[in-house]
Amino acid sequence: MYNVIYLYPVLVQEKERFVEINKKASIIYKEYGAIEDETYQSTFIDAIYGCKGMNGAVELHENETLMCSISTFTNKQHHDIVMEKVDSDQRIEELYNEMINVIDMSRVVRGEFEKV
Repeated sequence: MYNVIYLYPVLVQEKERFVEINKKASIIYKEYGAIEDETYQSTFIDAIYGCKGMNGAVELHENETLMCSISTFTNKQHHDIVMEKVDSDQRIEELYNEMINVIDMSRVVRGEFEKV
């Protein structure tokens, strides 16, 4: 499996709008072949068990919450094929334009991970 993980700092008052936009994007991702595309709300991100907390990895300002999304593909090649189609879809561009009014994209953390 191949996953793309995003960590988003989101203003609490914008959370519902953020989730709504992500749900619409998820439909498009799956339409083009993503195995899964889910959005998650953080419930505990503090340091524990000797580990650094995610609140240290993503700086949260006052009245912000940490959201996460995980998109799943079979492998890197499948990801690239799906994303080429997604990126050329006008609906994604419209959702992105909505999203940049909800969150600061420069503060979003993104990574791609392959199952070992």
